[in-house]
Amino acid sequence: MGSTGSGKSWTTARLLEQIAELDSANAIVFDMHGEYASMAGDGFVHLRVAGPSDIEAGKGLNDGVLHLPYWLMSYEALVSMFVDRSDQNAPNQAMIMSRTVVDAKTGFLKAGGHVEVLANFTIDSPVPFRMETVLGELNRLNAEMVPGAKAGTEKQGDFHGKLSRLIQRLEGKRTDRRLGFLFPASGVADSYDWLDRAVELLLGGRAAKGGHGGVKIIDFSEVPSDILPLIVGMVARMAFHVQQWSTQGLRHPVALFCDEAHLYIPQDPTSGAAENAIATFERIAKEGRKYGVGLVVISQRPAEVNRTVASQCNNLIAMRLTNGDDQAVVRRLLPDSLGGFGDLLPVLDTGEALVVGDAILLPTRIRIAKPINEPLSGTIQFWDRWADPAAAATLDKAVESWRRQTLVK
Repeated sequence: MGSTGSGKSWTTARLLEQIAELDSANAIVFDMHGEYASMAGDGFVHLRVAGPSDIEAGKGLNDGVLHLPYWLMSYEALVSMFVDRSDQNAPNQAMIMSRTVVDAKTGFLKAGGHVEVLANFTIDSPVPFRMETVLGELNRLNAEMVPGAKAGTEKQGDFHGKLSRLIQRLEGKRTDRRLGFLFPASGVADSYDWLDRAVELLLGGRAAKGGHGGVKIIDFSEVPSDILPLIVGMVARMAFHVQQWSTQGLRHPVALFCDEAHLYIPQDPTSGAAENAIATFERIAKEGRKYGVGLVVISQRPAEVNRTVASQCNNLIAMRLTNGDDQAVVRRLLPDSLGGFGDLLPVLDTGEALVVGDAILLPTRIRIAKPINEPLSGTIQFWDRWADPAAAATLDKAVESWRRQTLVK
C-alpha cells in the first residue's frame, strides 16, 4: 500500500518477475488499467476481458480474450445485477428468476446427456443455460391469463405485469455492447467444456501453456466501473471454488494479486455488486489458506479497503502514505512495539517501503530494486512535455476511441 506515485506498481512488477521465474508458479493478477501489459517473458500469459472489438472479431480463449458468461454468476450476483431491489415486486422477481434459471440449467443438462450432474446440482452450479429461455418464460408469466372463477372467463395470472421491469433490465443489459463479455455469441462460451478450458488457462500453472505462463495477467480496463466489483469477484470466486473442490493433498496453490483493491473490495459498499464482491474476498481472506488460495491486496487508499480483508494479511509492504486515515490503518496493523515505524510513512522516498510480517525476520526499511519490465504507470513529466515545442496530443484518435470503446492506433 502507498500513495499514488510512491512505487506500488514498480514493487508489484518486481514481485511478479521473481514469481514468474519459479518452475511451478501460479498467480493471477487483476490489472485494472492495463499497467502490467509490459511484463514480458515465458513466465507470463496476458489475457483481457473481451471488449466490443474482440466480440466483433469473434475472439476467444485461444486469442487471449476472456469472456465471463452470465451463467458463471452465483444466484446472489444475478439478482444484484438484474433485479432492482427498490421495486415493490423485487421479491417476486427474485423468486421467479431463481425458478426459471434452475429450469433452464436442468434443460441444458438433460439435452447434453449430463444426467449424473442433475442429482446434486444447485442454482449456483456453473452450468450453462440460455438467457433466451429465461426471457421467454418471464414474458410468458408476465402476460399469463388463467381461468377465472366463472366458466369461460379469464383473469390475470399471479405475476401478470409484475415482471416488466425485470424483463426490461435483462434486455437492456443483454443489448449493452459494453457487456458483451457477459453475453457472448452462440458457440463462444456456452459449451459444457468451456469452463474446463478457462480454468486450465487461469489455474493450470506453467504446464497449461506448454511450460510457460505461471503468472496470468487479466486486463479489466474495458469493464464498466459500475459492475467491475461483480466481474472481478466472479473470477476470484471461480478460483476459490476450483481450489475448494480439488482433491485434498493435490491442490496447487494460487495467489490472487488485487491491484487497485479499493475499487472492488471497498469498506463501504455502494451497490449490490460491491457487496457480492466483498463477500467473496472476505471468504478468501478468512478461509483461502486452507485451500491454497493467497491474496495480495494492493491499494493507494488502505483506509477505503475492507477492514476484514486487510486484517487477515500476514505481511505488510507500506510505501509513502501522506493521508492521516491511511497512516492510521497501517499503524493498526503494526505490533504495539513498532508503532514508531508509522512516523516514517510520509517521508519515504519513491521506491522505499517498510516491510513487516512473517516473510521477514525484523521490520525493515528497504528500497525496491528496479524491475526488468517497468509497468506502464510512470508519472507523465508535465514540465518536460509542456516545454517541448514538438509535443502534440492525438486528440482526434482519442475521441474516436471513446466513440468505439476500443483503442484506435
